[in-house]
Amino acid sequence: MPDQAPGDGPGGAPADPKHIVRSGRIDWPGVRPRRHPFNPASQMQLVPLGDRAGMTQLGVHLIRIPPGKESFIPHAHSVSEEFVFILEGAGEMVLDGVAHPVGPGDFVGFPIDWVVHSLKSKGPGDLLYLTAGRRDPIEVADMPTIGKTTVFRNGRMELFGDDGVERLTSAEWMARTVLEG
Repeated sequence: MPDQAPGDGPGGAPADPKHIVRSGRIDWPGVRPRRHPFNPASQMQLVPLGDRAGMTQLGVHLIRIPPGKESFIPHAHSVSEEFVFILEGAGEMVLDGVAHPVGPGDFVGFPIDWVVHSLKSKGPGDLLYLTAGRRDPIEVADMPTIGKTTVFRNGRMELFGDDGVERLTSAEWMARTVLEG
């Protein structure tokens, strides 16, 4: 990586290398709220910290959920492990249909054991958490609330259900995450 010019950072300080992401400098009002494409109760602001640091093998995200909203659709993984670490706020982690209160300092790990999980912000303020998981070439996620199993592969998603197969590109998936209004 080329050297940073002196004074490129805040207040004339040297600029940080790409390896350092200052989460305290995130402009949250500038982060567009999105939702999971198949969960109408979902609303979140997602900042891809790993991408900002140049990581390609591990997806690391900082996520903010307003009170009363959810993160992703209830799902379970079959390939990649994942974790959630609560930084701020009060939440409810639902594991196989059973709600568990979570708050700052709580770590929730998701080994490959098919436990269906989802997260909701309980308020009064936003729920802020760090999450990460491997970026495997293929991932399979079961989404029992909509009766679908999704295969993520090569930038495409194939959703298998009793009603057949729906195929989406990454762009089509992302277009469904846009909040209306």
